[in-house]
Amino acid sequence: MIETTARRDFEYDNTYNRALQSRVYNCLRDTVYADLHEKTGIKLFSYSPPIPPRNATKGDTRRFIFAGQDEDLITAIASDLCKNPELDLYEMAFRVDRAFSIDNPLGEQGTLTTGSPLIIRFDQDSASEYNVETKYEKTYWQPEHGTELFFECLHKNLQRKFRLVFDADPPEPPYFTGYSFNRTVAKPLEFNDESVTFIGSEWSFDYEIRSGPHRKLLNLAFDCGLGELNALGFGFMNREVDVNGCSE
Repeated sequence: MIETTARRDFEYDNTYNRALQSRVYNCLRDTVYADLHEKTGIKLFSYSPPIPPRNATKGDTRRFIFAGQDEDLITAIASDLCKNPELDLYEMAFRVDRAFSIDNPLGEQGTLTTGSPLIIRFDQDSASEYNVETKYEKTYWQPEHGTELFFECLHKNLQRKFRLVFDADPPEPPYFTGYSFNRTVAKPLEFNDESVTFIGSEWSFDYEIRSGPHRKLLNLAFDCGLGELNALGFGFMNREVDVNGCSE
């Protein structure tokens, strides 16, 4: 948990992702993780937007949560943020006040909710299998594509993460006992002066842990995020009990 103070009044900027991602990689520049941003494929960490995600008055408190499988990686990010406390996400200006560890173990049953939009993309083979007409090599999932396709992609992504971390076969799905689709979210971000729109979605997922491997897999989802592009700030997960219990 990174606790910050707003250095001036600002309006909330929902396009913060690239600025925060850049700062994260700068935090790792002089560490053993310096080349992480150059590696392709899944990166096993995730982070929240500013909490709460709304306009601020100078002096307001905002918090960020960084999570991942590698404790040293998260410590390196937190340490640099404290050493260099000015955190500028475009016009949103923060001062890092402190960092501390939090332990939020998953209960035997509960609900995970998306703290940032969840990105699912599928390829041409999956499009053909599910009778989706698309001209793109990778297509963003949207509600008209159906939940069966969504969960197939979601499960495959989580299974890849499980194999990377544990070098073992993951448990068989389904991993959730229920779900609620909330809404679709379009997020335009700037890449080298070019605007790219990411299509994500917000969900709640009910779970009941049924085995040790299933617990490991759900903890992985909690730490590393669900879906794709977690290192760009998508798919960060909350426990519903934490969201509902937050006074802000």
